Amino acid sequence: MAKLNHIGIYVKDLEASLAFYKEFFGFKEVTRFGSGEAKIAMIDIGGGLLEIVQRPGSPGKPPEGNWSHVAIHDPDFDKTVAKITAKGLPKRDVTMANGTRLCFFSDPDGHVIEVMEKVFA
Repeated sequence: MAKLNHIGIYVKDLEASLAFYKEFFGFKEVTRFGSGEAKIAMIDIGGGLLEIVQRPGSPGKPPEGNWSHVAIHDPDFDKTVAKITAKGLPKRDVTMANGTRLCFFSDPDGHVIEVMEKVFA
């Protein structure tokens, strides 16, 4: 069964946002990495992860829509991506530096969904 892995938000200043979440809620940083021009940190928010992303131009909206997203780890990643493709839904496939595959698409209301092949720690 698929399950929620993380919720991602886009911020102007990664360090300031990390300090905010640590100071106000005591959330701990789990990992930090980059993807293209993006600087990314994952923090444990007690029962899930919050992905904080700093990218040039964030937190504005890119041409493809809203930058915030909900990420779902799906052990049947290939099957789910095949369903998305079969329905003709616009999608964006990404392969991270570590080889993990991601697929971004939108729900009927335009909310961005990220389907993940592997779980971020």
